Amino acid sequence: MFRSALSALFLTLVSLGLTHGAVPEAPEAYSSEARLFALDNRPQHARLLALDLPRGQVVAELSLPPRGMSLVATPSGRYLLVSRGRDTDRQWLTVVWTGKEEGRWSRPVIAKSLLLGRGWNIGHGSEAYTHGGRLLAFAERDAVAFLFSEEGLAPEAAFQAERVRLPNPDHYHVVEAPEGTYLTLLARGQVALYPKGLGGEEAGRFPCPVEHGEAFHPETGRSFFACARDVLVLEGGKERARLAYPVAGERIGAFLKGEGAFFGYSDGVKHLQRLDPTTLSLTPIPLGGVFIRGKSDGKRLYILLTDGRLQVREARNGNLLKEVRVAAKPFPEMDEDTGGAIYPDMALWPERGLAYVSLPHLGLVAEVDVERGRVARYLRTGGSPTRLVLVRP
Repeated sequence: MFRSALSALFLTLVSLGLTHGAVPEAPEAYSSEARLFALDNRPQHARLLALDLPRGQVVAELSLPPRGMSLVATPSGRYLLVSRGRDTDRQWLTVVWTGKEEGRWSRPVIAKSLLLGRGWNIGHGSEAYTHGGRLLAFAERDAVAFLFSEEGLAPEAAFQAERVRLPNPDHYHVVEAPEGTYLTLLARGQVALYPKGLGGEEAGRFPCPVEHGEAFHPETGRSFFACARDVLVLEGGKERARLAYPVAGERIGAFLKGEGAFFGYSDGVKHLQRLDPTTLSLTPIPLGGVFIRGKSDGKRLYILLTDGRLQVREARNGNLLKEVRVAAKPFPEMDEDTGGAIYPDMALWPERGLAYVSLPHLGLVAEVDVERGRVARYLRTGGSPTRLVLVRP
């Protein structure tokens, strides 16, 4: 009797299971020419928005740990790395698959969430750091560098990285030159040279107090490091010059790459500083406002001012070409620290003559027609959009 009832139950379950027919797989493809990612950063909530262009439609919202700090793309554009602010003991590093595939776009997803270290430093602007052909990320509070391949970021792959011990907890940057790898140490105020790359034997150090900002000029083989009072110039592993800042109270914190020149800037300055890598000179360029964000496509410089103006300048001498008001009112006073991103940002689409500017205080991203010198439209994201990355085919 018991066996008969069990057999009947089994047959019933089988018959019920067979009533569910196979579901055909439809291709989950999106029609898009490019995909814009915006980090929406609010105090207790963060999300990554994906907007397909040119329609400007939000196609995905990915939840992230609160207080995102940096958003960078790998060289292929297939992955994004998102670091979290340093005000918590859970400093996640989130890997996002952008959905970029050969001949199509798919839905972006979170590929990995890594808890490997503290004090992440993962890239400059919207570009991930690389070293020796591999991706590079610093866990600065743990004095460790991670070197890894892009393939290890795939959802189906195990993440494997080479760990390189660094001299001490510090704020680091790297410059690759013919004579080796330069590692900068902000707190120690030094630039160290490693002829055989990170992890190898150190060959010398150069004083550079509060180093923040570096550039390399392939034509001359010179490396430039922005110190507290001047720019240190190294060539062939030796000090070539020190260039004093021409404007009192204004130093360089980072460089934009131009045509035959670099343009130094820092938060709150009123000048760009044009660095000629051949003649070794610094020339101040008045902005007529206060700097808050800058980008370069190699041909043009895009300078965002605190009063809501976007300046477009040619990238050889820094001459002003156009000026567009992207916000009717000035940006509110803000001071971004390592707890999370709050500044506006820009993403460039030079092939289309477009620039995207995030407006955190308005919950908008302005799409600027650079050729016509006007705002073409505003993309509504809501929240507080800060960091931007544009991924192209």
